[in-house]
Amino acid sequence: MLDVNIEFVKGVLFVRLDGRINNDSIFSINKNLQEIINKGGIKYLVFNINNAVIEERISLFDDCNERIKENDGKMFICGLKNKLENVVNSNFDIKNNVINELSALKAINLC
Repeated sequence: MLDVNIEFVKGVLFVRLDGRINNDSIFSINKNLQEIINKGGIKYLVFNINNAVIEERISLFDDCNERIKENDGKMFICGLKNKLENVVNSNFDIKNNVINELSALKAINLC
């Protein structure tokens, strides 16, 4: 089971994932996030996966990273416990792997 919490604060879309992440659990979430990013023109996206277990390589992070880049923005990932290459492709800037959400806000210069 995967719980998803989505919140938009100060121009930043926060997506908190809690539970097991695999292609089955993430399919509809990926589709909905793509729509939110495209229609909303979202520039900054922060994934918090501190309470998630990534069971297999999924396209969610790569897909969102590409959409965010198209909007001239940045995507951040908090709680990346697995090896980076198992989660995102080489287009993800490793410095955007942050410890927590506050670190992401500081990197965006919003606090």
